[in-house]
Amino acid sequence: MAGQLLITLPTATAEFIPAPESLAGLLATFPIIWSTFIIIVCSGAVASEAGVIADSILSKSVTRYEYILAKFSGRLILVLGLYLIVAIPGGLLLASNADNDMTNAGAIWGIVSVAMMLLLLTSLSVGLSTLFNRTLVALMVVWFLWYVSSGLFALLQLDFLSPLHIVDTLNATLRGDYDTSDQVQIVGVFGLLSAVTITGAIAHFARKDL
Repeated sequence: MAGQLLITLPTATAEFIPAPESLAGLLATFPIIWSTFIIIVCSGAVASEAGVIADSILSKSVTRYEYILAKFSGRLILVLGLYLIVAIPGGLLLASNADNDMTNAGAIWGIVSVAMMLLLLTSLSVGLSTLFNRTLVALMVVWFLWYVSSGLFALLQLDFLSPLHIVDTLNATLRGDYDTSDQVQIVGVFGLLSAVTITGAIAHFARKDL
């Protein structure tokens, strides 16, 4: 990720690529490319320890709630932390070093909308990891759901919530060409879905036969 940032910034400056286009390309790699890495890392959060969870909880004197909350918080901090470390400095540097017609509000909405997608993807990956005892099964289910979600949102006539639509419109969003109500709904819906996923996973894990 750091290497990607180091490549993107000098290239944008040397070739006079507009800041919105450069930052959109940088941000888009997270839900499109890095999503596979996120799914692999997070889908095994609980499933990979299926055979030793009971012993792990007993030996460390932690409750089930503490265990699953630690899994969620650890993965969320890892994913969102790495994303923000790349996205925020990248946005600031591109705004100052490239042909800049990017608005501050547009940059904030663009970075936040991708962050909300990653929040949902991470929550879904860890959540399904509590449901299945095999990492590969959890991984394949999350991967399937993530990559068909665009079609699902389109079917429900909620195109603005489609990950592919959000990525496709990042350039325009960064330039300030966006509907504020759509951006608010992206944050609200993805936040709500993440909260429901986390709550459901915790409730399931609390009753699960270990």
